Amino acid sequence: MTQALFYRDGDAYVPTELSGGPWSPSHLHGGPPTGLLAYVASGHAPKFQLARLSVDLLRPIPRAPLQTRSEVVRSGQRLRVVATSLYAEGKEVARATALFLAPQNVVVPGHARYAAVAPPLDTNAPRGSLNTIARWPGSKATPPGLHTTAETVLVDGVEGRGAGCVWMRLPVPLVEGEPLTPTLQAATLADFGNGVGQLRLDEDAGCINADVNLFLHRAPADGWLGIEAQSRMESHGRGLVETQLYDRHGPVGRVVQTILAMPVYRG
Repeated sequence: MTQALFYRDGDAYVPTELSGGPWSPSHLHGGPPTGLLAYVASGHAPKFQLARLSVDLLRPIPRAPLQTRSEVVRSGQRLRVVATSLYAEGKEVARATALFLAPQNVVVPGHARYAAVAPPLDTNAPRGSLNTIARWPGSKATPPGLHTTAETVLVDGVEGRGAGCVWMRLPVPLVEGEPLTPTLQAATLADFGNGVGQLRLDEDAGCINADVNLFLHRAPADGWLGIEAQSRMESHGRGLVETQLYDRHGPVGRVVQTILAMPVYRG
């Protein structure tokens, strides 16, 4: 088995079983396509830093070779905007707009700085996957995939009540033979807001997200990524997951996802 989420085959990115999702053995987790979109878009902005990645998951993404198409929408000295789409079997399955900004040195007054505070990370604590540490009924009975691959340390929650805090890291590359940068790891793990803050409506229904909106105010440091998520839903069946991201130095960004009800996987 290839120890990466994707490998290259000509102009296609082929997902491995490490890219699978918890809702169906035939579909990918939202994280690997999100990370792949960030990877492809970053190739068009090598001297810039990713500030925002807005991903629409247009349909369930099959475990099939994915082709990409990209367009530089705006290219300037201070910013670059790149639009990228993923295609499977000739259909567009996801699209993203990535905003990259050029770094610049400025003096920031104390009242405008982010507090250098992060959730506690006990590196000696038992490590598992989100699948093994989740404490809601049926969390273990899911197909293998990213949720069984990413290393996870529990801080609090993850009980299916719409709140949780963990530290995570991806132990394999996104694309075979390519280095996994901290920013690409953040993009790939950003979709876990909905997993860490998973809201179980009852024993037969959870919540799935239709998008991933990642904002980074600085590039994360190498190593573990802190994910602190909270989900809420209205009675008409639509809600939001709001997630704070951290590295060991403090906050690095936020994720916002739109959620809707989804029957849980029963094998």
